[in-house]
Amino acid sequence: MGFILGSCTELDDGGDQVAEEKDYPDQESWHARMLFTKEGKRRAVLEAGYIAKFTDKQYTLIREGLRLEFYDDDGNPKSVLTSNEGKVFDATQDMLAIGDVVVVSKNGSTLYSAELNWKNKEERIISNVPVKITTETDTIYGDTFISDPDLVNYEITNTRGSSQKKISIDD
Repeated sequence: MGFILGSCTELDDGGDQVAEEKDYPDQESWHARMLFTKEGKRRAVLEAGYIAKFTDKQYTLIREGLRLEFYDDDGNPKSVLTSNEGKVFDATQDMLAIGDVVVVSKNGSTLYSAELNWKNKEERIISNVPVKITTETDTIYGDTFISDPDLVNYEITNTRGSSQKKISIDD
């Protein structure tokens, strides 16, 4: 029995071997914690198993679990977002959370989705994929979702499920 091993390398003009360019991050952190502020006030704290910053690409990858706690103007926690991984875009500080996304608010509402966007400037949570939101008395499903981070004022498209709330409908 025989084995044949082969290798291909690119040569530069002078005949020297050129190593393949790898996509390595500029900075890496394990078991990291990041603080996000706005006008000097704590707005969120991010915890992650692994963070990789890519300066040229202007984003930061978050892996091995993501936990983002949101705070109100007085510095009190208002909700917690968890997911498997995410991506923060440097220019806007917007974030994409991916995989088993859950948002739990201090008022007892819980949001479930496969993917969620955090729009930093607007301070809005947005999902363009199906969601489920539960409260003590309600279970509501929808196709898209927009909300404040504490899940108090939200919009859901193609709403279905069960609710005990009384809703006023005006013409």
